[in-house]
Formats: sequence, C-alpha cells, structure tokens
Amino acid sequence: MDTARAQSPTNNLRMRPVYDWHSDGTPEEFIERLSQLISFDPAVNIQFGKRHAVLSIPIEARHTWSPTLDVQVRDSEGGTHVHALLGPEPTVWTFFLFMYAASAFPSLIGAIVGMVQYNIGQPAWGLAAIPAFVVLWGLIYGASFVGKGLGAEQIHQLLAVLEANLSVDARDLG
Repeated sequence: MDTARAQSPTNNLRMRPVYDWHSDGTPEEFIERLSQLISFDPAVNIQFGKRHAVLSIPIEARHTWSPTLDVQVRDSEGGTHVHALLGPEPTVWTFFLFMYAASAFPSLIGAIVGMVQYNIGQPAWGLAAIPAFVVLWGLIYGASFVGKGLGAEQIHQLLAVLEANLSVDARDLG
C-alpha cells in the first residue's frame, strides 16, 4: 500500500534523502494522527502547520549531526501524498551551503586567472586551484556521510514516528 522512494537514509548518496508515501485519508487526518503520536514518543519534537510537520530531536539530546524530518502532505487521488525530506538542522545545512559557496568563489577566480595565464603564454599556476577545490568539495560532501553515520540512531528514531503513523514497515524504506 505505502511505498518509499529512497534507500536506507544512512547509505543513500543524497545529502538529504527524500521519501514519498501514499496514505489513506485526508491531509488533515494524517496531521491529526501524527499529533496524537507526541504523547507516545517524547524523544521526538514535532512542530505542526496545517499540512506540514517538522520532526526533530529534543534540545537536550540534540547534537551538531542531529537530523530533522520535514514532512509535507497534500491531497492526491485516493488519499494523501506524504513527502518527507530528511536532513540536518537548518543551521548545519546553511553552513554546508556556505562552505560550498565559499570554496566555489576562489575556485572560479583561480580558473579565470589560470586561463588568462595560459592564453598569454605564462605558467598557468592558477589552474591548480581547480583540483584543490574539487578535493575540498569532496571532503565537504564526505562530511555529510560522517554526520549521517553519527546521527543514524536519531534518523531511525524520526523515521519510526512516521512509520507508526503511516503503518509502513521499516523494510519498505530500503
């Protein structure tokens, strides 16, 4: 009945895995069922909107690598479409984006300087910035996997709340 579109969150190559499910009932009923789960699992914070919920780890148990699960629901044929995006806390995600942008700018400058040097017949030492920053981007990307590994238990904890609400089995997640 319910299906997920991503692999296990800890070995998925995406930095922010996405899950899509179909659930019976209306979006409002889904959010209501989710709100009733708060009393069953105090180890998960849930913030609600009309058709939106954010599941996170309580502050006292939160670490830099702690995940959040952003859930959006909408009407679909025969029920509710549930879209969940698993990722780090927004501040951590912003830091990752900043690191990519901060490393892209000097890489671009190095490429421009290197091409100018090459075109005028000078040694193109500026082109060395490109592989150096590709390695840096790989390290930043690899850091996301380290974070996922450190937060694996909390990732499964958040997904378990949705599994209980959707009546899906963990095997369906990949």
